[in-house]
Amino acid sequence: MSSQLSLHWYLPTAGESTAFLEGGTNVHVDAATRRSAPFRPPSLSYLTQIALSLEETGFRGVLVPTGSYCEDPWVVSSSLLAATRDLQFLVALHPRTATPFATAHRATSLQALSGGRVNLNVVTGEPGAEALRHGDRGDKADQYARTDEYLDVLHRLFAGETVTVAGHHHDVEGATLLSGYRRTLPRRPEVWFGGSSDFAVGVAGRHVDVYLSWLEPPAQLAGKIDRLRGAAAANGRTLRFGIRSWVLSRETDAAAERDALAHLDGVRPDHLASARTQLLGRQSVGQQRGQALLADADPHRPESLWIGENLWGGFGLLAGGPALGLVGSHAAIADRLLELADLGIDEVILSGFPNLEEARWVGEGVLPQLSRRGALARVA
Repeated sequence: MSSQLSLHWYLPTAGESTAFLEGGTNVHVDAATRRSAPFRPPSLSYLTQIALSLEETGFRGVLVPTGSYCEDPWVVSSSLLAATRDLQFLVALHPRTATPFATAHRATSLQALSGGRVNLNVVTGEPGAEALRHGDRGDKADQYARTDEYLDVLHRLFAGETVTVAGHHHDVEGATLLSGYRRTLPRRPEVWFGGSSDFAVGVAGRHVDVYLSWLEPPAQLAGKIDRLRGAAAANGRTLRFGIRSWVLSRETDAAAERDALAHLDGVRPDHLASARTQLLGRQSVGQQRGQALLADADPHRPESLWIGENLWGGFGLLAGGPALGLVGSHAAIADRLLELADLGIDEVILSGFPNLEEARWVGEGVLPQLSRRGALARVA
């Protein structure tokens, strides 16, 4: 039997349009350019609805994204941890936005107050406008060097050490989490991390607990997993693996394909061309790997959007992040997830459009399929 899977969801902390063509999840569409679909702002009420729905249907956790386009992940997580009981929170962060000590202090407090329901998704990012907002003018090599130093200090702090280090990016003297009333530390938050570049592979091998990849065809994903296992083994370590994927799950494959194609209904050629130019201009190696799979994808040729069994590329024509999504019946999606588990995947982060409704489709359709097959990890 395949290993057990933990399923997580992605929280739309920048709000979302209910229409994919108008941005979908976490892509802001201003009122002047909206057409007919409503925009759901990231209100505490809406985000709480999603979190409670995830908890109710058996998801293990939720990824809370980071970036200047969305609400602060620490603030959101703090609010929703108070409204939930079992749901875990994967708090995303950029190393350029805070010192390792500030992050460790914040994470330890949140871990203690939540009863150990916090893990960290460390996102190196890439050069560009987002980096410049924080005064980060380094190239990819410099940014990953920052992440490397950051994670080294972070782990030492979580281990209870008193840290003094003079690095290129971080100069720390006498930093410790064990002071005042805190004589012991709560469970160390796991570090989740993604990246397909050579720089990322090195950092993952040295520091991370869970390596995240965007969904790729199984053979391509297997090669990446083997490479990361080798990088970890060279450092005397082991890794767990996870994927980030879009999803559209329905009662039947035909209904899923119909609803997936409806996401692209009416898309204009200039819209597709503009999105592709923007996506191909990214410096993300993972983005480049995904977009390479869609070189021949055309909404007017629906068959060209299928990259593999239940692997649909329509999401990646317009949206950043994973190029592929899992599209099919609840049973078929469960089958594909179990095949990924056989490759070594045991953490799955999904998202769909609209967020709340798709979370219910998956929670009420796919999770029971996995549970019946004994492949769904129990919520702690």
